[in-house]
Amino acid sequence: MKINRLSKSAMTIIHDYLHIAVGKQYVSCPYLNNKTTKVRAGLRVHLGKGSTEDIRKEVEILARKTHTNLNNLKKDEAKKFLVDNNIGIDCSGLVYHILNEEVLKNTGKPLKKFLSFPKNTHLFRKLITQFRTVENTNVVIFSDNNNSEVIPLQAVQPGDYITMLNTGKQKNFDHILIIHQVVHEDSTPKELHYTHSLTWKKDGKYNHGVKQGIITITDPEKSILNQIWTEKESTDQENETFVRAKSAEMLEIRRIKT
Repeated sequence: MKINRLSKSAMTIIHDYLHIAVGKQYVSCPYLNNKTTKVRAGLRVHLGKGSTEDIRKEVEILARKTHTNLNNLKKDEAKKFLVDNNIGIDCSGLVYHILNEEVLKNTGKPLKKFLSFPKNTHLFRKLITQFRTVENTNVVIFSDNNNSEVIPLQAVQPGDYITMLNTGKQKNFDHILIIHQVVHEDSTPKELHYTHSLTWKKDGKYNHGVKQGIITITDPEKSILNQIWTEKESTDQENETFVRAKSAEMLEIRRIKT
């Protein structure tokens, strides 16, 4: 068996999103979608695009404003504090920060140097995306052929990502997972370990956020949907991430172009 992972610094970012410090407690960063909160401008942490450092600073500011002693919070109260104050990360924001670290490590340049926004033809919009790149990067941008290329399952590597366009019953939700670890046997991928941010129906109001899962490759010649998806000890129809993937109009494994 051979195990390949993202760089140590990129893995540290994943760890920090899974263990956000709130006082003495550590909780997974909640999921936040600005389509739900209807925030169109403002701090990254309230747009689902904040770094772990952005989140840490905002938590301290909010604690002072609300006269909250963070050290007195229990674990469930710490998570509730984040959710009730609209602090979290969406799927593309999470992938952006992880991939930015990986690209920076490998090329010496930040991710935004390799991203284009084809639909932004107006000068003002170009300036906005230049200065607020993460805020304007979504799953569609990650899926654009100008920014990434489709990768066959047999060639998958850490740093590749799985995009799901137009998912759900109304086909109005996009999603993305980043592959942080690949286990190979005789050069054949056997397991894809992924990280993402999502809300499952069974999560309720407060138990959503950054989570991880494993795709076990039983036949690399078949579609990724024909493999075994396991997350939170759930597989098949019990795995809501897999169900979302099945509903996607377009499901692809992609690699950023650098």
